[in-house]
Amino acid sequence: MKFKWAYLILVVLFASCGGSSDLVSNPPFKIVEANKKEMDKKGYSISFNTSALPRDIAFKSLYFGKRKAQVLWDDENTYYADFPLYTSDGEKVLSADMSEESNNPLPIMPVEVPHPLKENEALLHYSEGEETYYTIFEVQ
Repeated sequence: MKFKWAYLILVVLFASCGGSSDLVSNPPFKIVEANKKEMDKKGYSISFNTSALPRDIAFKSLYFGKRKAQVLWDDENTYYADFPLYTSDGEKVLSADMSEESNNPLPIMPVEVPHPLKENEALLHYSEGEETYYTIFEVQ
């Protein structure tokens, strides 16, 4: 009987340790505009403008098309995330010798997105104090 209680307590503790990663439909900030632009056949970049951004909000990462990238600050209320196609900008070598081709840059593998997205949607991961949240917005 004691083992059942101990097991139940452990399950409850581990289930509550994950923190909050809720999907929020009305975040404490507003995304005014979001655009996708190509980066010279090397991938694409998504930039978005915000308004009324509280001080305790920190943008962590952006998911788009089964890819994940770190959100970076560009200008006052403008943020962006780059999604390169390869892990480096090095040139690709085609050769009959496989050892020469083994140094080619690797493609970036898809990641598991925490919440389902439509084709033109992006998932923004952000924190507010100690809590973390997700919100979805449309990209033009």
